Amino acid sequence: MEVAPDASSRAAGRRLAVPGPWSGTGTQGALLWGECHGSGSTPYQVTVDVAARRWKCSCPSRKFPCKHVLGLLLLWADARLDESGTLTDFAERFARSGAARRKSDDGSPADAVPEDPAAAQARRRGAEQRAARREERVSEGMAELERWLQDQVSSGLAAASRDPEQWAEQVAARMVDAQAPAVASALRRLPRVVRSGDGWNERLLEELARLHLLARAWARAAELDEDLAAVVRRRVGFTVTTEELLRVPPVRDRWTVVGLRDTEEDRLSTRTLWLRGRSTGRWASVHYYSRGGEGFATPLRRGEEVDADLHFHPGRPPLRAALGTVHAEHGRPADCTWPGGTLARARAQWRETLARDPWSDGWPVVVRGTVDLVGGCFVLTDDDGDAVALLGRWPGLVELLGLTAARSLPVVGEIGPDGLTPTAFLEDGTVVVL
Repeated sequence: MEVAPDASSRAAGRRLAVPGPWSGTGTQGALLWGECHGSGSTPYQVTVDVAARRWKCSCPSRKFPCKHVLGLLLLWADARLDESGTLTDFAERFARSGAARRKSDDGSPADAVPEDPAAAQARRRGAEQRAARREERVSEGMAELERWLQDQVSSGLAAASRDPEQWAEQVAARMVDAQAPAVASALRRLPRVVRSGDGWNERLLEELARLHLLARAWARAAELDEDLAAVVRRRVGFTVTTEELLRVPPVRDRWTVVGLRDTEEDRLSTRTLWLRGRSTGRWASVHYYSRGGEGFATPLRRGEEVDADLHFHPGRPPLRAALGTVHAEHGRPADCTWPGGTLARARAQWRETLARDPWSDGWPVVVRGTVDLVGGCFVLTDDDGDAVALLGRWPGLVELLGLTAARSLPVVGEIGPDGLTPTAFLEDGTVVVL
């Protein structure tokens, strides 16, 4: 490696060019980033701009570039960095500082200078080669996953109950190495199913069946239509870059934030916001990420309305979106008139969603009904007398019961296989977010 300062650094970099010591890696265009775990308790933050030949590492080494930078570069050259990785704050700061340095004397971006054709061609060829290598790795990993799933079914699920945490960990780590991060995350959620009480084996078998369906769909991706192929790629862990997504024609509307959910996995916090368009009636989910408890940088606030562009990800049904231009903020709307449908209609929408995306966990709906506590369980009964179990955290359900006071009101929530998870309700045209 020509950028290595000496032979010992080169050798040390090669030893770090394995996924083991790395976490939170990612790549967008020429920008690479990751955290490398050393002997200390705090991992080193490593960023590289391949195009500009710039790099930065938080380690105290006096060598430049250090072994951590060299290890990250080798991982990238070997297509072992996750193109779906979430852009970290330290990588974003590094990218901004590079952009500031590239300003020309008259204040125009230096990027406006045409790229050398030979360099551009080499960059595109390198990107195509890395993409092809990732496809190969994913295919190998998904084939191994399918064999593992067959072994679990043939040998029985008793091993899962004996050691839920470690039962699927080895194959999950293999999925990380195969650059299928979403599959790895799904496998690492399986211990929760094992610990979910009576009937866990049936629920676990359902999750394994969904993974098997995903493995088969990946193997036959060339036969799928464009939308379903996009769903499969997303469920495996491929993502669309922000730049690509913002080129998708936007949907402008006045969007109301009707739900908020925070989750944490592998030290990465995710905030999912549910939105509903005033004029289009469309639903959208917008995701924000944070690492290390730094908070979420989002202009969207629960219960408020914003006039904005949303750019929807490819796939079906179109739900996940990225926030584009914000035209105006309107605060809390007081004239929402969503009538709310029946549970029969909500279940029909859920079936339609599953037919288009068999790996979906839920779909947003508005159901008009009454909330009650029956036999220790929270239940929503619609105006036709049909009932569904309410899911979610106990404090939120208690709050919903107290606020609705046994009145028939439109309840906003996410319907899924086990019931309805409420996120808000409407009262006199006002959205009350739980």
